[in-house]
Amino acid sequence: MKIIKYGEVFEGTSVVTIGMFDGVHKGHRLLIAKTIAVAHAIQSTPIVYTFFNHPVKEKKRDFITILDERLCLLDAAGIHTIYLAGLNKKFMSMTAEDFFDQELVGHLNVRSVVVGDSFRFGFNREGDAKLLKALGQKFGVNVEVLPALSVNDEEVSSTKIHDYIFKGDVESANSLLGYSFFLTGDIIHGSGRGRLLGFPTANLAYKNGNKILPKTGVYITVVELEGTLRQSVTNVGYNPTFESDDRIRVEIHFLNTSEDLYGKVVRLHFLRRIRDEKKFEKAQDLVKVMQNDVKTAEKYFKENKISQIPICLTEK
Repeated sequence: MKIIKYGEVFEGTSVVTIGMFDGVHKGHRLLIAKTIAVAHAIQSTPIVYTFFNHPVKEKKRDFITILDERLCLLDAAGIHTIYLAGLNKKFMSMTAEDFFDQELVGHLNVRSVVVGDSFRFGFNREGDAKLLKALGQKFGVNVEVLPALSVNDEEVSSTKIHDYIFKGDVESANSLLGYSFFLTGDIIHGSGRGRLLGFPTANLAYKNGNKILPKTGVYITVVELEGTLRQSVTNVGYNPTFESDDRIRVEIHFLNTSEDLYGKVVRLHFLRRIRDEKKFEKAQDLVKVMQNDVKTAEKYFKENKISQIPICLTEK
């Protein structure tokens, strides 16, 4: 993947789609597919213009996908050139017309722009799709505006997906993403207490980077390593039966493997929430509930074919 840094000039002609692309969800991938199609038709390079941080102050929140995950998913979707903008006072004070003229025409030699119908740009978000089309006419640039995508009568947006994950409804989030929400991290040793209870667990030292965690609780999950999947049950939370601090842990119990994955970088995909995290007075009470969790997960895997894993390997 080629990264064009903010202020650099792209050599060649381009077709550009612009946005945060947090999650690279189904709606984003429609924009990307259109961008690629237009670029191929006019023999230009498809480019995603995106940002390090969210460009809207009130939307500064944890991300569905941190930057390296976002870039990997964009690459998997067919975008191999990224313009990565830094958000500073000068950038944020740029008018919509200056953005079009300086950034799209000046830096990227743009021939066509593809956006969604809710697209906003420029100082105080003054520009919309209508103004973008007018600027396109002024500068001789084609502008394609696509309607928002809906799934089951629900408009697909990063905000809705974020809210679903925050509430623990990963199934609804996944239906809008088009793949299963995941965390990336290293498999590390835990306290060893799970093994003594008959449920050995490995901890995920997940990459933070302001990435959202699902609501605390127990989830049906799969672990992706080098393109292969391991069935698992995962607890996200504080382990209140044994711990008293406020550190959130991600503890994975593998269902069908005892292989040594310690030190490996993996992706942990969340498929369904089983229950809330709970404090038990006795360890044996916890064991009984964990046995039920495993049975629930095994039943799920028997009834569901796991096919929504993004083609985006850790090594990329």
